[in-house]
Amino acid sequence: MKHKTTEIIDATIQLFIELNEMVGLISRVLAKFPAETVSQRLKPFLGSPSVAFARPSMTGDGEIVLQLEKHSMMPKVQARIPGTWLMMHQSELTAAVREIYWADKEHSLRRELTRLEKSIGDHNRQAEYHRVRASDARREYERLTASLRRRSTRKSRAAEGDSDG
Repeated sequence: MKHKTTEIIDATIQLFIELNEMVGLISRVLAKFPAETVSQRLKPFLGSPSVAFARPSMTGDGEIVLQLEKHSMMPKVQARIPGTWLMMHQSELTAAVREIYWADKEHSLRRELTRLEKSIGDHNRQAEYHRVRASDARREYERLTASLRRRSTRKSRAAEGDSDG
């Protein structure tokens, strides 16, 4: 029984060593990108954290939940990694992290593009509304100006007619 316990402890220690190496590699890969461009899902890996705790996901999705310790204001953060990452070679893991980074970046850029397109559409609609309102106001101004000119002309004719008489 003591031998089995030693095996379990050794396997657990080995797993934590491998997880820490993996987290270190992920952190080094992400360090090559500007921190402000790293997605929320990858942010916990910034700043060379170490693994404090690991467990399989309760949802059965094959992910592993890691509790990472950092030397910062928020010392412990949670992160999820796909279980398949445990079996990957370093180059495969590096490629997988880069792929997630670029996919997340593309997603956020598409979201920003959609937001800007909507904003441009809103501004164009407002500009069209104001253009129509300005055109209506210009026509009303010209109508009133013409009306005042006619009235002024009539008054001056009437005044001339009174002075002729």
